[in-house]
Amino acid sequence: MLVVLVGSAFGAYFIYTRITPPAQSTIVGHAFFLSSGLLGSKNSNQGITDELQINLQNLPDPQPSKRYYAWLLNDKQIDLPAAAIGSLPLNHRQVTMTYSDPLHSNLLANYDHFLVTEEDANQPPTNPSLDTNTWRYDAKFSSRPNPSDTVNHFSLFDHLKHLLSQDPKLKLIGLGGGLDIWLFRNTTKILEAAGSARDAHNGCTPDPNNGTCAFIHRALVRVLDYLDGSTYVQADVPLNFDVLHQQPPGYLRHIGTHLREMTSSPGVTQEQRTLAIRITQAIDNVQGWLEAVHTDAVQLEKMDNSQLSQPGALSILNDLFTQANHAFLGQFDPNTSTVKEGVVQIHNNSQRLATFDVSPCTITNSKNTCS
Repeated sequence: MLVVLVGSAFGAYFIYTRITPPAQSTIVGHAFFLSSGLLGSKNSNQGITDELQINLQNLPDPQPSKRYYAWLLNDKQIDLPAAAIGSLPLNHRQVTMTYSDPLHSNLLANYDHFLVTEEDANQPPTNPSLDTNTWRYDAKFSSRPNPSDTVNHFSLFDHLKHLLSQDPKLKLIGLGGGLDIWLFRNTTKILEAAGSARDAHNGCTPDPNNGTCAFIHRALVRVLDYLDGSTYVQADVPLNFDVLHQQPPGYLRHIGTHLREMTSSPGVTQEQRTLAIRITQAIDNVQGWLEAVHTDAVQLEKMDNSQLSQPGALSILNDLFTQANHAFLGQFDPNTSTVKEGVVQIHNNSQRLATFDVSPCTITNSKNTCS
């Protein structure tokens, strides 16, 4: 709720390895999106969901002179060319492959259908065969609008795109990418500014013209800017912030809304529902930590140099950094050896939402179930 859509800074973008869930009886594996982190400008979504990891098991050998080929499609946007992932390296009936888009284009922004065909090994196809009898495995993110959503008519695919690929409200204000990456970036910047303010305290003196104290104040304003947004930061310097009337909605609240609506969307899987519950709990954790950061930053920003240079101010600066660190990394509980999850875990689990459950194609009443 506190980290709003009008943030504008970049942060490091970390890539986390995703664990493929155990295969069900009709599922031969999974394909999921990754991000290279080779980001462009702030209004570009390049380097986000620009990779695809494919893990398949128990695939029979293709027919002689044939190979398996993987594709990404958009069934509703017929003018969009299929993305050729390439031939699948089958080894002992298993496939493990990572595809990276050569231009680092955002794949999830356009493609909701993963397909495996069996075609000529000697002449690799440039497009998937129109003969659906060659289609062997596939998976789709549902594009069917949620009938309960009578306002936006969002589908499961829409929610995944807004969270991970490109959110329309972010795009309107010139920010490329989904809600997840901007929450990650801005929380990184909050942690950096909190650390800088704390580390500079030793040089702060009661002198009204002390440059180090001025640096700390600037760092605190940056923290509040990321928490409140540029529209509201002036309300905290020196007044209190009105969280309830924050517009546009903050990242945490906006992500939570998409998760709630996604869980009732047609085509959502139990794994996605389970992840949504876990992410929502982490959002509550982060909300509490960032509210503590907000309280500390406002209190410190109101101090003059005489007050800011005192040991009591350093204690608050230490707490500011601790709370920001918890918000980003989570908090380890040594008693249970578990982590109370933060933004890093939100980021990791949000990417896991965009996982294809790959199943065999079958012929029913002369129609291929993958078509």
